[in-house]
Amino acid sequence: MSAPPGKIRVEDRGHVRVLTIDNPGKRNAFDYGSLAALTEACARVASDKVRCLVIRGAGDQAFSSGFDIDAMEGDGPGGDRPDLATERAMEAVEAVPCPTVAFVNGAAFGAGCELAVTCDLRIASEGAKLGMPPAKLGVVYAAAGVRRFLALVGPAHAREMFFTGRALDAAKALAIGLVDRVAPPADAEAAALALADEIAANAPLAVQGMKRILRLLEESHERGLTAAERTEVASLRTRAFESADLREGRAAWAERRAPRFRGE
Repeated sequence: MSAPPGKIRVEDRGHVRVLTIDNPGKRNAFDYGSLAALTEACARVASDKVRCLVIRGAGDQAFSSGFDIDAMEGDGPGGDRPDLATERAMEAVEAVPCPTVAFVNGAAFGAGCELAVTCDLRIASEGAKLGMPPAKLGVVYAAAGVRRFLALVGPAHAREMFFTGRALDAAKALAIGLVDRVAPPADAEAAALALADEIAANAPLAVQGMKRILRLLEESHERGLTAAERTEVASLRTRAFESADLREGRAAWAERRAPRFRGE
């Protein structure tokens, strides 16, 4: 399967760059092409001397509904898998040297929610919904992704999000620290861009230096998984990825019905 054209729009507003996930017909869902385009767009930020990066979804209904379930059929380009393509994109977002702001202008689920969490700051519209539904589909989420939620909202809230798959409204997301600020729909975009402009007006080397130091301090508390633990995680994920439950979860999603999981 060849990757379709990337659905990421790039717009510069002075020293602020806005990346828009442009797939509104599917609630800005990702596919292999758009994840590759997001990865590439983030890699260009440093050389283009961008001072703040804003990531948003097209329209006002969704930030991103995650990886397109329909695009999960078979392997991606070069035998790629959705989780591997997603992790490359998240690593590219993390590697952006300037601050990143997620403007959560609607639904943010799965990889879309993880993308928001991967950004440094999150501004949400009052109508936004955020959630991690892999358990409702039959997927064991990647350890790197789970780590990002643990770091942001803590173990208790991360467990509730991943165990229930429940969608959180903007007020609840703000209360648990999943987003940093909530604004009325008419004001949310302006609030996100104003924050980006405020950051971009500061000394770039100072801001980038502080971002790097903050990241190093966060990472120093994590010893990382051992080789045996990584093998165990990979086994758990492969078992779920190859399960009848995942096939049933995808079928139920396509047929708009409740799944009938059997644990096999």
